[in-house]
Amino acid sequence: MTIEHYYLFLLGLCCTLVIAQLFVKEKRAAHILFALVCGSIALATTKKLTKESLDGYEYLIGIGACLTCNGFWLFSRALFRKTNAISNRHIAIAVLIAALIIWQQGYLFVHSQFQLTGGLLLDWLNSAAIELTIMLSSCVLLLAFWEGCRGFSESREHEKAQRAVFLLAYFICVAGTKLIANRYAGNLEVQEWAVTSAAVLILLTAQALLYWRYVYRFEEEAETITCEPIEKMPTEQELVLRQRVERLLITEQAYLKEGLKVADVAQQLNESEYKISRVIRQQLQARNFNQLINRLRVEHAKTLLQDSSKQHWPVLVVGLESGFASVGPFTRAFKIETGVTPNQFRKRDDDSEHVVQASE
Repeated sequence: MTIEHYYLFLLGLCCTLVIAQLFVKEKRAAHILFALVCGSIALATTKKLTKESLDGYEYLIGIGACLTCNGFWLFSRALFRKTNAISNRHIAIAVLIAALIIWQQGYLFVHSQFQLTGGLLLDWLNSAAIELTIMLSSCVLLLAFWEGCRGFSESREHEKAQRAVFLLAYFICVAGTKLIANRYAGNLEVQEWAVTSAAVLILLTAQALLYWRYVYRFEEEAETITCEPIEKMPTEQELVLRQRVERLLITEQAYLKEGLKVADVAQQLNESEYKISRVIRQQLQARNFNQLINRLRVEHAKTLLQDSSKQHWPVLVVGLESGFASVGPFTRAFKIETGVTPNQFRKRDDDSEHVVQASE
Protein backbone atom coordinates (compact mmCIF):
# COMPACT_ATOMS: atom_id res chain seq x y z
CA MET A 1 0.00 0.00 0.00
CA THR A 2 1.34 3.41 -0.96
CA ILE A 3 1.02 6.61 1.03
CA GLU A 4 -1.62 7.79 -1.47
CA HIS A 5 -3.76 4.77 -0.63
CA TYR A 6 -3.34 5.59 3.05
CA TYR A 7 -4.46 9.16 2.35
CA LEU A 8 -7.57 7.80 0.66
CA PHE A 9 -8.28 5.61 3.67
CA LEU A 10 -7.98 8.61 6.01
CA LEU A 11 -10.20 10.68 3.72
CA GLY A 12 -12.85 7.96 3.71
CA LEU A 13 -12.65 7.64 7.50
CA CYS A 14 -13.12 11.40 7.96
CA CYS A 15 -16.14 11.47 5.66
CA THR A 16 -17.67 8.47 7.42
CA LEU A 17 -17.24 10.06 10.84
CA VAL A 18 -18.76 13.35 9.66
CA ILE A 19 -21.80 11.47 8.34
CA ALA A 20 -22.01 9.50 11.60
CA GLN A 21 -22.42 12.73 13.57
CA LEU A 22 -25.45 13.62 11.43
CA PHE A 23 -27.28 10.58 12.79
CA VAL A 24 -26.72 11.50 16.45
CA LYS A 25 -30.16 12.42 17.76
CA GLU A 26 -29.09 14.46 20.78
CA LYS A 27 -26.09 16.35 19.46
CA ARG A 28 -23.72 17.95 21.93
CA ALA A 29 -21.08 20.58 21.26
CA ALA A 30 -18.52 17.77 21.20
CA HIS A 31 -20.29 16.07 18.28
CA ILE A 32 -20.39 19.27 16.24
CA LEU A 33 -16.76 20.15 16.94
CA PHE A 34 -15.65 16.60 16.15
CA ALA A 35 -17.44 16.79 12.80
CA LEU A 36 -15.68 20.09 12.03
CA VAL A 37 -12.30 18.59 12.94
CA CYS A 38 -12.97 15.57 10.71
CA GLY A 39 -13.97 17.86 7.86
CA SER A 40 -10.84 19.94 8.30
CA ILE A 41 -8.60 16.85 8.29
CA ALA A 42 -10.45 15.60 5.20
CA LEU A 43 -9.64 18.84 3.38
CA ALA A 44 -6.01 18.70 4.50
CA THR A 45 -5.81 15.15 3.14
CA THR A 46 -7.46 16.18 -0.12
CA LYS A 47 -4.87 18.93 -0.49
CA LYS A 48 -2.09 16.34 -0.21
CA LEU A 49 -3.75 14.09 -2.78
CA THR A 50 -4.18 16.89 -5.32
CA LYS A 51 -0.95 18.83 -4.91
CA GLU A 52 0.55 17.39 -8.10
CA SER A 53 -2.48 18.05 -10.31
CA LEU A 54 -4.11 21.33 -9.31
CA ASP A 55 -1.16 23.62 -10.05
CA GLY A 56 -1.43 25.75 -6.94
CA TYR A 57 -5.19 25.55 -6.48
CA GLU A 58 -4.69 22.95 -3.76
CA TYR A 59 -3.91 25.88 -1.46
CA LEU A 60 -7.54 26.96 -1.77
CA ILE A 61 -8.50 23.53 -0.44
CA GLY A 62 -5.94 24.04 2.32
CA ILE A 63 -7.83 27.13 3.47
CA GLY A 64 -10.57 24.81 4.70
CA ALA A 65 -8.06 22.81 6.75
CA CYS A 66 -7.95 25.50 9.41
CA LEU A 67 -9.61 23.65 12.29
CA THR A 68 -7.30 20.80 13.22
CA CYS A 69 -5.23 21.41 16.38
CA ASN A 70 -7.38 24.33 17.46
CA GLY A 71 -10.58 22.44 16.73
CA PHE A 72 -9.42 19.38 18.62
CA TRP A 73 -8.60 21.53 21.63
CA LEU A 74 -12.16 22.88 21.67
CA PHE A 75 -13.44 19.33 21.20
CA SER A 76 -11.46 18.09 24.21
CA ARG A 77 -12.89 20.90 26.35
CA ALA A 78 -16.44 20.08 25.26
CA LEU A 79 -15.82 16.38 25.86
CA PHE A 80 -14.47 16.56 29.40
CA ARG A 81 -15.90 19.76 30.88
CA LYS A 82 -19.48 19.57 32.05
CA THR A 83 -20.12 23.32 32.32
CA ASN A 84 -18.63 26.47 30.79
CA ALA A 85 -16.62 24.35 28.38
CA ILE A 86 -16.24 26.95 25.65
CA SER A 87 -16.40 30.72 26.05
CA ASN A 88 -15.77 33.64 23.71
CA ARG A 89 -12.07 33.78 24.54
CA HIS A 90 -11.59 30.13 23.60
CA ILE A 91 -13.37 30.70 20.31
CA ALA A 92 -11.23 33.81 19.72
CA ILE A 93 -8.00 31.81 20.12
CA ALA A 94 -9.25 29.11 17.74
CA VAL A 95 -10.34 31.74 15.21
CA LEU A 96 -6.93 33.44 15.43
CA ILE A 97 -5.14 30.19 14.60
CA ALA A 98 -7.59 29.55 11.75
CA ALA A 99 -7.01 33.07 10.40
CA LEU A 100 -3.24 32.54 10.42
CA ILE A 101 -3.63 29.28 8.47
CA ILE A 102 -5.95 30.96 5.98
CA TRP A 103 -3.40 33.76 5.53
CA GLN A 104 -0.58 31.29 4.83
CA GLN A 105 -2.60 29.24 2.35
CA GLY A 106 -3.83 32.39 0.62
CA TYR A 107 -0.29 33.73 0.40
CA LEU A 108 0.94 30.46 -1.14
CA PHE A 109 -1.93 30.44 -3.63
CA VAL A 110 -1.32 34.01 -4.78
CA HIS A 111 2.42 33.39 -4.97
CA SER A 112 1.91 30.21 -7.04
CA GLN A 113 -0.39 31.92 -9.53
CA PHE A 114 1.21 35.33 -9.91
CA GLN A 115 4.82 34.75 -8.84
CA LEU A 116 4.70 37.79 -6.59
CA THR A 117 7.84 39.34 -5.23
CA GLY A 118 6.14 41.29 -2.48
CA GLY A 119 9.32 42.53 -0.89
CA LEU A 120 10.66 42.20 2.60
CA LEU A 121 7.48 43.31 4.37
CA LEU A 122 5.22 40.66 2.82
CA ASP A 123 7.82 37.95 3.33
CA TRP A 124 8.29 39.03 6.93
CA LEU A 125 4.54 38.96 7.56
CA ASN A 126 4.28 35.46 6.14
CA SER A 127 7.24 34.23 8.20
CA ALA A 128 5.74 35.80 11.31
CA ALA A 129 2.40 34.11 10.59
CA ILE A 130 4.13 30.74 10.23
CA GLU A 131 6.05 31.10 13.50
CA LEU A 132 2.99 32.33 15.37
CA THR A 133 0.92 29.43 14.01
CA ILE A 134 3.51 26.91 15.17
CA MET A 135 3.66 28.48 18.62
CA LEU A 136 -0.11 28.69 19.10
CA SER A 137 -0.69 25.21 17.66
CA SER A 138 1.84 23.76 20.09
CA CYS A 139 0.09 25.56 22.95
CA VAL A 140 -3.36 24.24 22.09
CA LEU A 141 -1.96 20.73 21.68
CA LEU A 142 -0.67 20.93 25.25
CA LEU A 143 -3.96 22.41 26.43
CA ALA A 144 -5.88 19.55 24.81
CA PHE A 145 -3.68 17.09 26.70
CA TRP A 146 -4.29 19.07 29.89
CA GLU A 147 -8.06 18.66 29.48
CA GLY A 148 -7.59 14.92 29.89
CA CYS A 149 -5.48 15.43 33.02
CA ARG A 150 -7.65 18.11 34.59
CA GLY A 151 -9.89 16.71 37.32
CA PHE A 152 -8.56 13.17 36.85
CA SER A 153 -8.25 12.37 40.57
CA GLU A 154 -11.78 13.64 41.35
CA SER A 155 -13.40 11.70 38.51
CA ARG A 156 -15.44 8.54 38.95
CA GLU A 157 -13.96 5.23 37.82
CA HIS A 158 -15.55 5.08 34.38
CA GLU A 159 -14.47 8.66 33.62
CA LYS A 160 -10.94 7.94 34.78
CA ALA A 161 -10.85 5.09 32.28
CA GLN A 162 -12.07 7.41 29.51
CA ARG A 163 -9.47 10.02 30.35
CA ALA A 164 -6.74 7.38 30.49
CA VAL A 165 -7.65 6.13 27.00
CA PHE A 166 -7.65 9.71 25.69
CA LEU A 167 -4.29 10.56 27.27
CA LEU A 168 -2.65 7.35 26.08
CA ALA A 169 -3.81 7.76 22.48
CA TYR A 170 -2.94 11.45 22.51
CA PHE A 171 0.54 10.81 23.89
CA ILE A 172 1.22 8.09 21.30
CA CYS A 173 0.14 10.40 18.47
CA VAL A 174 2.07 13.51 19.50
CA ALA A 175 5.18 11.87 20.93
CA GLY A 176 5.29 9.26 18.16
CA THR A 177 5.19 11.77 15.32
CA LYS A 178 7.84 13.95 16.99
CA LEU A 179 10.17 11.00 17.57
CA ILE A 180 9.80 9.74 14.00
CA ALA A 181 10.31 13.27 12.64
CA ASN A 182 13.64 13.44 14.48
CA ARG A 183 14.68 9.87 13.67
CA TYR A 184 13.79 10.12 9.96
CA ALA A 185 14.44 13.81 9.39
CA GLY A 186 15.44 13.24 5.78
CA ASN A 187 12.64 10.83 4.86
CA LEU A 188 9.42 12.79 4.30
CA GLU A 189 7.42 9.72 3.28
CA VAL A 190 8.04 7.97 6.60
CA GLN A 191 7.00 11.14 8.40
CA GLU A 192 3.79 11.28 6.36
CA TRP A 193 3.02 7.67 7.28
CA ALA A 194 3.47 8.56 10.95
CA VAL A 195 1.31 11.70 10.76
CA THR A 196 -1.46 9.89 8.89
CA SER A 197 -1.39 6.98 11.35
CA ALA A 198 -1.63 9.44 14.23
CA ALA A 199 -4.65 11.09 12.61
CA VAL A 200 -6.38 7.72 12.16
CA LEU A 201 -5.69 6.72 15.77
CA ILE A 202 -6.87 9.97 17.35
CA LEU A 203 -10.03 10.10 15.22
CA LEU A 204 -11.02 6.54 16.10
CA THR A 205 -10.26 7.18 19.77
CA ALA A 206 -12.32 10.37 19.78
CA GLN A 207 -15.30 8.63 18.17
CA ALA A 208 -15.07 5.79 20.67
CA LEU A 209 -15.01 8.28 23.55
CA LEU A 210 -18.06 10.10 22.18
CA TYR A 211 -20.00 6.85 22.19
CA TRP A 212 -18.63 5.86 25.58
CA ARG A 213 -19.52 9.15 27.27
CA TYR A 214 -22.87 9.97 25.67
CA VAL A 215 -24.45 6.61 24.75
CA TYR A 216 -23.00 3.62 26.58
CA ARG A 217 -22.60 5.51 29.88
CA PHE A 218 -26.28 6.44 30.01
CA GLU A 219 -27.33 2.84 29.30
CA GLU A 220 -24.96 1.62 31.99
CA GLU A 221 -26.21 4.15 34.54
CA ALA A 222 -29.83 3.21 33.80
CA GLU A 223 -29.06 -0.42 34.63
CA THR A 224 -27.22 0.64 37.79
CA ILE A 225 -30.17 2.71 38.97
CA THR A 226 -32.55 -0.20 38.39
CA CYS A 227 -30.43 -2.58 40.44
CA GLU A 228 -29.48 -0.10 43.16
CA PRO A 229 -30.32 -1.40 46.66
CA ILE A 230 -32.44 0.52 49.15
CA GLU A 231 -30.29 3.03 51.00
CA LYS A 232 -30.39 3.86 54.69
CA MET A 233 -32.19 6.88 56.09
CA PRO A 234 -30.90 10.18 54.69
CA THR A 235 -28.33 12.04 56.74
CA GLU A 236 -28.70 15.63 57.89
CA GLN A 237 -26.40 16.77 55.08
CA GLU A 238 -28.56 14.97 52.53
CA LEU A 239 -31.72 16.58 53.90
CA VAL A 240 -30.09 20.00 53.61
CA LEU A 241 -29.02 19.20 50.06
CA ARG A 242 -32.58 18.16 49.24
CA GLN A 243 -33.84 21.55 50.41
CA ARG A 244 -31.25 23.31 48.26
CA VAL A 245 -32.20 21.22 45.23
CA GLU A 246 -35.91 21.91 45.77
CA ARG A 247 -35.25 25.62 46.22
CA LEU A 248 -33.30 25.80 42.97
CA LEU A 249 -35.52 23.58 40.85
CA ILE A 250 -38.98 24.35 42.23
CA THR A 251 -38.94 27.68 44.06
CA GLU A 252 -36.62 29.40 41.58
CA GLN A 253 -38.15 27.42 38.67
CA ALA A 254 -34.81 26.36 37.22
CA TYR A 255 -36.67 23.52 35.48
CA LEU A 256 -37.95 26.07 32.94
CA LYS A 257 -34.43 26.46 31.55
CA GLU A 258 -34.21 24.57 28.26
CA GLY A 259 -31.54 21.87 28.15
CA LEU A 260 -31.06 21.81 31.93
CA LYS A 261 -28.77 18.97 32.99
CA VAL A 262 -27.79 17.48 36.32
CA ALA A 263 -24.32 18.92 35.72
CA ASP A 264 -25.80 22.43 35.67
CA VAL A 265 -27.49 21.88 39.03
CA ALA A 266 -24.31 20.38 40.50
CA GLN A 267 -22.34 23.38 39.27
CA GLN A 268 -24.74 25.91 40.79
CA LEU A 269 -24.90 24.10 44.12
CA ASN A 270 -21.18 23.28 44.11
CA GLU A 271 -21.91 19.60 44.72
CA SER A 272 -21.04 16.42 42.85
CA GLU A 273 -23.44 15.05 40.23
CA TYR A 274 -23.59 11.77 42.12
CA LYS A 275 -24.95 13.44 45.28
CA ILE A 276 -27.54 15.39 43.31
CA SER A 277 -28.71 12.24 41.49
CA ARG A 278 -28.91 10.28 44.74
CA VAL A 279 -31.07 12.95 46.39
CA ILE A 280 -33.38 12.98 43.38
CA ARG A 281 -33.78 9.20 43.37
CA GLN A 282 -34.02 8.57 47.11
CA GLN A 283 -35.76 11.68 48.46
CA LEU A 284 -37.65 13.26 45.57
CA GLN A 285 -39.08 9.93 44.36
CA ALA A 286 -37.90 10.15 40.76
CA ARG A 287 -36.13 7.50 38.70
CA ASN A 288 -33.62 10.04 37.45
CA PHE A 289 -33.02 13.74 36.91
CA ASN A 290 -34.81 13.89 33.55
CA GLN A 291 -37.99 12.34 34.95
CA LEU A 292 -38.10 14.89 37.78
CA ILE A 293 -37.58 17.82 35.41
CA ASN A 294 -40.22 16.51 33.00
CA ARG A 295 -42.66 16.08 35.88
CA LEU A 296 -42.16 19.69 37.00
CA ARG A 297 -42.44 20.97 33.44
CA VAL A 298 -45.64 19.03 32.82
CA GLU A 299 -47.19 20.46 36.00
CA HIS A 300 -46.26 23.94 34.78
CA ALA A 301 -47.73 23.16 31.36
CA LYS A 302 -50.98 21.94 32.95
CA THR A 303 -51.30 25.29 34.71
CA LEU A 304 -50.82 27.13 31.42
CA LEU A 305 -53.31 24.89 29.60
CA GLN A 306 -55.92 25.56 32.30
CA ASP A 307 -55.33 29.32 32.27
CA SER A 308 -58.29 30.94 30.50
CA SER A 309 -56.16 33.89 29.39
CA LYS A 310 -53.81 31.55 27.51
CA GLN A 311 -56.31 29.39 25.65
CA HIS A 312 -55.16 30.95 22.37
CA TRP A 313 -51.62 29.70 22.91
CA PRO A 314 -50.66 26.79 20.61
CA VAL A 315 -49.39 23.62 22.24
CA LEU A 316 -45.90 24.40 20.90
CA VAL A 317 -45.81 27.71 22.77
CA VAL A 318 -47.01 26.05 25.98
CA GLY A 319 -44.23 23.47 25.64
CA LEU A 320 -41.56 26.09 25.01
CA GLU A 321 -42.77 28.18 27.94
CA SER A 322 -42.54 25.08 30.12
CA GLY A 323 -38.89 24.42 29.27
CA PHE A 324 -39.20 21.86 26.47
CA ALA A 325 -37.10 22.28 23.33
CA SER A 326 -39.81 21.26 20.86
CA VAL A 327 -43.37 19.95 20.66
CA GLY A 328 -42.35 16.27 20.25
CA PRO A 329 -40.60 15.79 23.62
CA PHE A 330 -43.30 17.92 25.28
CA THR A 331 -46.16 15.77 23.96
CA ARG A 332 -44.40 12.52 24.90
CA ALA A 333 -43.53 13.66 28.42
CA PHE A 334 -47.04 15.05 28.95
CA LYS A 335 -48.69 11.80 27.90
CA ILE A 336 -46.38 9.75 30.13
CA GLU A 337 -47.29 11.88 33.17
CA THR A 338 -51.02 12.36 32.51
CA GLY A 339 -52.06 9.63 30.08
CA VAL A 340 -53.36 12.17 27.54
CA THR A 341 -51.86 14.62 25.06
CA PRO A 342 -51.80 18.38 25.80
CA ASN A 343 -54.64 18.98 23.32
CA GLN A 344 -56.75 16.26 24.91
CA PHE A 345 -56.04 17.67 28.37
CA ARG A 346 -57.08 21.17 27.30
CA LYS A 347 -60.25 19.86 25.64
CA ARG A 348 -61.14 17.76 28.69
CA ASP A 349 -60.63 20.77 30.96
CA ASP A 350 -62.84 22.92 28.71
CA ASP A 351 -65.55 20.26 28.73
CA SER A 352 -65.43 20.12 32.55
CA GLU A 353 -65.87 23.89 32.75
CA HIS A 354 -68.89 23.73 30.42
CA VAL A 355 -70.49 21.02 32.56
CA VAL A 356 -69.99 23.11 35.70
CA GLN A 357 -71.45 26.19 34.03
CA ALA A 358 -74.47 24.21 32.77
CA SER A 359 -75.18 22.79 36.23
CA GLU A 360 -75.16 26.28 37.68
